[in-house]
Amino acid sequence: MPTKTLLYATTNPGKVMEVRKYLQSYGISLVSPTQLGLTIAVEETGQTLEENAMLKVQAYLDRAPDMVVLGDDTGVEIDALHGEPGIHVRRWKDHTTRLSDQEVISYCLERLQNVPARHRGVQFRTVLALATPDGCIEYFAGILRGVIAEDPAPLTIPCFPFETLFYVPEWGKLLGAVHDLTIEEKLRQGYLTHRERALQRAIPRLQDLLS
Repeated sequence: MPTKTLLYATTNPGKVMEVRKYLQSYGISLVSPTQLGLTIAVEETGQTLEENAMLKVQAYLDRAPDMVVLGDDTGVEIDALHGEPGIHVRRWKDHTTRLSDQEVISYCLERLQNVPARHRGVQFRTVLALATPDGCIEYFAGILRGVIAEDPAPLTIPCFPFETLFYVPEWGKLLGAVHDLTIEEKLRQGYLTHRERALQRAIPRLQDLLS
């Protein structure tokens, strides 16, 4: 059973909860920067998901050099908008002003107004960066395809605005509808998210590093 601890390079409490729940089912402990008293503002200046994920793990590895550090970046790529917003979900509108959850939802629906269902395809893509104390960084990716619903669901999942809009045809459900399922239920029913799909690919390496 793994005995070392993994540091997750994020200040997003929703992401910490999701990733911790997934990794616990494999016996992997996760700590957040908050638990270690770390406050780091990482400037996501990369042009790709890989570059932003790398910036995050490098910043935290500098402050916790003896730990294995996991970081990620996720993009939302809408077919009808030629891949927008991509890596700019929170600064989608003008690439400077940070949008709230509701502002992201409203702007998405505004941009897709009058776009028919058959052209509302979208994908979530997550890239994980896994850094070790020697500075080596490895990458793992996960993709989930879906469509943007015409109306947001009447549910609120803080820090995850697209979960109220992102419908997965193969599940017959919105992404947010599986948010609170256990990992066992998700694995059994095939409801893994983009981030969990990336984590699934990283599990063997994590177990090797942390055991």
